[in-house]
Amino acid sequence: MGFPNSNGDSLERLYLDSAQTGISRNLVKAELVSSVSWLIKLRWIAGAGVLIATWIVHSFFNIGAPIAVLSGIGVAILLYNLFFLTSERRAKQRGASEDEFQSLAIWQTALDWLAMTLLFHYSGGVESPAIWYFIFHIIIAAIFFPQRTAFLLSILAILLVSGTVLLEYMGWLPHHALQNYLPLSLYQSPLYVLGVLSFFSTTAIFVTFLVSSIQERLRRREAEVIQLSQDLQRATVRLQAINEISKVVGSTLDLKQVLERLVETTAKAMGVRACSIRMLDKSGRTLEPVAVYGLSQTYINKGPVDALTNPLAKETLSGKVVNIPNAPQSPLLQYPLEARQEGIQSMLSAPLLGKSGPLGILRVYDTKAYRFNKEDEEFIAAIAAQGSIAIENAIAYQAMSELDKMKSQFIHTATHELRSPVSVTRSLLRTITAGYAGEVSEQQKEILERAARRIEYLQKLIDDLLDLAAGKVSNFIPEALQPISLKEIIERIVERYKIPAQEKQIELQFECHCPDDKVFVRATEDALDRIFNNLISNAVKYTLTGGKILVKMESLNGETHVAVQDTGIGIPEGALSHLFQEFYRAPNAKELSAEGTGLGLAITKDLVQRLEGRITVESKVGVGTTFHVFLPLVRAETQPISSME
Repeated sequence: MGFPNSNGDSLERLYLDSAQTGISRNLVKAELVSSVSWLIKLRWIAGAGVLIATWIVHSFFNIGAPIAVLSGIGVAILLYNLFFLTSERRAKQRGASEDEFQSLAIWQTALDWLAMTLLFHYSGGVESPAIWYFIFHIIIAAIFFPQRTAFLLSILAILLVSGTVLLEYMGWLPHHALQNYLPLSLYQSPLYVLGVLSFFSTTAIFVTFLVSSIQERLRRREAEVIQLSQDLQRATVRLQAINEISKVVGSTLDLKQVLERLVETTAKAMGVRACSIRMLDKSGRTLEPVAVYGLSQTYINKGPVDALTNPLAKETLSGKVVNIPNAPQSPLLQYPLEARQEGIQSMLSAPLLGKSGPLGILRVYDTKAYRFNKEDEEFIAAIAAQGSIAIENAIAYQAMSELDKMKSQFIHTATHELRSPVSVTRSLLRTITAGYAGEVSEQQKEILERAARRIEYLQKLIDDLLDLAAGKVSNFIPEALQPISLKEIIERIVERYKIPAQEKQIELQFECHCPDDKVFVRATEDALDRIFNNLISNAVKYTLTGGKILVKMESLNGETHVAVQDTGIGIPEGALSHLFQEFYRAPNAKELSAEGTGLGLAITKDLVQRLEGRITVESKVGVGTTFHVFLPLVRAETQPISSME
């Protein structure tokens, strides 16, 4: 089986297609199109110039030139230029190739040189002042064509001029003298003819050499600029790819997702057909495929890869980037037949190195032989280095999550085992204190009551630990969550703390500013009771005599907002960032009450987050504290409420 079709164009493939071939060809074609257009514009001036010059000579000078023929040459130049203009426009409209524009330029040059030769012949031959206009055409040819072609055209110009002069000299062509222009007829003067041809030839060769040399240097500079542009674009694309890989693999700490995103992004960034990651197993001997992109299942299951005996694996895990240009013929491959059947022609392997040693191998595959170069090796090494960090972070996070889960399970088990004996001890102490086991003295009763208070605190700690551990080792069962009337829950809790608040002469109020009293959140009654019981009980506990507590509820933008505001002791600014940490209590809270587990707010935050809500706090020492709880609203049918409502 071969590679499956890849979806979308990769950054690297787009670069190779456009930068390496497209940019250079587009520039060459653009230059050709521009040159053809420029020649056409210039020829309008030349044709009109011939007609104007002929009219001036005829009207103001008695030179006796063949006016009709010269005018005909001027008209011919304009006519074939009109043909070239039409051809050029049609070529542009249909997006003609380079070759078509090159052919158009050659035909223009050929007809121009023919017209120039006729103009030279009919304006006096060797005696003609128009002979030096050939130099303009030689300069144009040297600009438009390569140096070798320019020299050939320059030699052609010399042959055309020399041939015309010699044919006139020998009488094989009629000589059209310009009367009253030169005092003597010089076209049969050997010395004059030789001098003119010598100076014309040397000038033509020198001009061709000079212009073509300058043009060649400009072309080389242009090629260097194009190459630098391509290199810069390649570097930019690869930096973008590495940045993209960094963002992709850094967007999650889930190991499976990191590996899958790494292989897919690498394949697309390098423009290859497939990519895989093999990781060392716990024994450190076998390389297991953990993430694959673009390979068939048959190839993935081809057989085991032993890190100690597989030649390619051994060389790569030693820290080298291994480039295999012709995979089916490579002695490093353990499964060359399977590679041929898969259509793999070239491979590039890079080691994934962790802090404590090799983690595995990142490998890319392509269907073209000799696909990878030195730049590709450096690029995959950079990707592997980036990927190794992400993989190690994900592994560490996974290990920490497992340890945290084990810790929570231990706490849950231990506290659960403690709950029964503590409950029994608590019951026995109450029995003794009440005198059911016999009469106790006042001193004994005081000691027993102190012990009972400590047991009560221990019971509270066990309950909180069980609540905290339960939240970490399990999640809400989605089916258990249902629309709950939040107002009814809060009213019940406020009523629960009316008497404790009155005992401290604290004013406890509840206000509901909702357009509809039936405000529902998706939760369980027990979870909502724990959240707001913790917040309101803390407000009562840490508000001094004569204070005030306001519980305010409102709904806005698809969520409900409950604020528990008190005029209590407040929280120091330095303690706010630690407030929701496990076992943490603010210093002034410890001074006011020695009892407290420091777990209530940690449990509250965990419950709020599990209900897809959020909790914040603002406080000032001596002024009071306000806790804000935000929970998403739902209809009674469990449908989320739109933020537009």
